[in-house]
Amino acid sequence: MKKWVTAGLIAVLGVSMFFGYKHLNAQELRPDADYYNYSLSEMESLATVIVEADWEEETNSIVELDEKDKYPLDTRTFSNIKVKKVYKGSVKEGEELNVVEYYAKWRDVAGAYVKYPNELYQPLIAGKNYLLFLYQSPDESTGSYEIIGNHQGKYVYPESESNMSIQSTSELDIAEKDEHYTALYNQVSEKYFSRP
Repeated sequence: MKKWVTAGLIAVLGVSMFFGYKHLNAQELRPDADYYNYSLSEMESLATVIVEADWEEETNSIVELDEKDKYPLDTRTFSNIKVKKVYKGSVKEGEELNVVEYYAKWRDVAGAYVKYPNELYQPLIAGKNYLLFLYQSPDESTGSYEIIGNHQGKYVYPESESNMSIQSTSELDIAEKDEHYTALYNQVSEKYFSRP
């Protein structure tokens, strides 16, 4: 009898650990996306606003799943950012803007997931100072601003002038190395990050 109880407990513990792990450690879905590589001048031209800002808080998240396959058709997370400096646009320092990022986290019976728009994107987080190239579409019913080109319109300010030449993926705030983004970062750094 003891063997059956022990075997049952081990089986329950094993299933609990499996599902616990899948719910505590989100599985990342990062599609290999084909996307247009913007130049700095194109982003500046397309941007409704260009701001230095801090991430404040997440306000809402939308995940629309396909009924048959339970694969995400639409993932969006809305957050507030606080403007510190304005380079372009009719917003003011200190103003809060709502930004949409095309990623979201969700849980279902099988586990926890997070879907990103491409293999490079990392969400905005607290504690980092960003330069954002934002576009506000007249068709967007929420009035939210969108980051141009996902990762291409988001740049983390270096912690100091001496860190400007150090560009690991964590310092660039992207998930993988990308030559185009690194080149853009260097152009953005030269134009916007140089402090007088």
